[in-house]
Amino acid sequence: MTCPLLPSEVLASPFTWRSILHLSNRAHRVVSATFGQFKTATLALLLFCGLDAAWPQTDPMRIDTIVIEGNQRTDEDIIRRELLFAVSEPVDTTLFAESERNLRRLFFIGEVRIHAVADSGHLTVIVYVEDLYSRALSPLLSGQNNELSYGIAGLDYNLFGRGQSLQATVEKRAISGLWAETYFAEPRLSGTRHSLSGQLGAGAEGHAHSLEFARPFATLADPQAYGLSISSHRSLQRLYDNGQLNHRYSDSLHSGRFWFVRSFGHRLKIRPSLQLSISQRRFAALPPFSYAPSDRTRIIPSTTLLIWRPNYQRSRFVHDLGPLEDLQTGSWLSLSWGLAHSQLGSDRTFTFCRAQIVPSFQPSDRTFAQLNLYASTRQTQSGLYNLSARAGLMAYTRIQSTHSIALHISWEALHRSEDASQLLLGLERGLRGFTPRRFDGTRRLLINVEGRPTLIRNPRYVLAAAVFLDFGSAWTPATERPDLRFAPGFGLRLGLPRVYNTPVFRSDLAYGIGGGAWQLSLGLGQYF
Repeated sequence: MTCPLLPSEVLASPFTWRSILHLSNRAHRVVSATFGQFKTATLALLLFCGLDAAWPQTDPMRIDTIVIEGNQRTDEDIIRRELLFAVSEPVDTTLFAESERNLRRLFFIGEVRIHAVADSGHLTVIVYVEDLYSRALSPLLSGQNNELSYGIAGLDYNLFGRGQSLQATVEKRAISGLWAETYFAEPRLSGTRHSLSGQLGAGAEGHAHSLEFARPFATLADPQAYGLSISSHRSLQRLYDNGQLNHRYSDSLHSGRFWFVRSFGHRLKIRPSLQLSISQRRFAALPPFSYAPSDRTRIIPSTTLLIWRPNYQRSRFVHDLGPLEDLQTGSWLSLSWGLAHSQLGSDRTFTFCRAQIVPSFQPSDRTFAQLNLYASTRQTQSGLYNLSARAGLMAYTRIQSTHSIALHISWEALHRSEDASQLLLGLERGLRGFTPRRFDGTRRLLINVEGRPTLIRNPRYVLAAAVFLDFGSAWTPATERPDLRFAPGFGLRLGLPRVYNTPVFRSDLAYGIGGGAWQLSLGLGQYF
């Protein structure tokens, strides 16, 4: 009889100690495999019956003490409330990483390091934070040489060390005149996960008031978020034709919004949401012009489905003048549908749908790219209107550790708009060698390429440069053809990585080829 557990060549060979050893090893493997199958089947049976398996498991180490270090102005409990772990809980390094991201999102916190130290069976988690300068007077400067907006903002992102934000702004805007505004935010109302924020703003051409109460997602594992906001805005709107003012009208809007979002999944987030928005909008033409859109009242219930794959990377791509950033490299898709009906109180009946997909790519550890595709439309019994489409690409490539090349491409289109909407192009819209609002139309193409060498990197400041080339065109297909314009230029960047929100001061000088001139622009933040 042939033994089914042994190959035939072993049975035919002389019976030696080597063959005995071979036989023993083979039998051991077969018995182990059989026992493993038996163990798996037993575990499955116990789980099916609702019983706990009695196999011995290693008890994970639990946190005995949490120590906060490095905070100078920020109260310790403000840091502790952002932690996703507590004393007596088992160690979970994924919660350490997400807690670090939560803390770095605060404008008054820079670098964060969380690690565990075990000593004589006692486990201590040390949370080290870097307090940033969060109280300052900041100059506001934007625009170009003959159309400059300027002002000053006094702010504190960490009021009395309690994590609250207070900002007061006074600004002289080039087009709309004087503007003053106060903003306050409490991200953790009475120590809860709820937030409260409010804005009071007024100026020569209108006002902007808002109040919002919300419970946002605080962690990736949060199951739900919701909020309620009310606002009142009044401003003057302007329409241009070849750079010249064509119409001007007042726009008053009173609105409210409620939203509720659920979150499912771990590696892939699926977040359906419900929203109800109510708005009343009034328009009035201002002499000597006669055009103004029709008044409207809208009560719109809507639903949105967000599908998102969270993925974070600590690197320098977009904000390369500041500290390492938590770059969100995950792709996402958003689909929305809503309804306005005259029987619900709206001035007209229509449905709307909106879709946006944002895939992200990382071809190498030095390159990051993100594509943005968006489309929306409304439908009535007479057909589709208010069509809007946008396609964009942003890409960043690091050169060595301190330099980069950045690319921005965008195409936008409007069709059958409810208002006389238009797309403007010029200095403030990305074509830096031409005056603001130089070109207008219902289509817009813009391409920006920037080389960003870093000249000096210091813990307190970063000095960098920019060499760029802008391409752009704005046109209306029914009346004209696209005419691509060019604007080369260069600029300087000053980054302050130790100051709140790591501000970047920007200065660019560009020349418009073919009808443009030298244009100087100043502002805060990178162009893209």
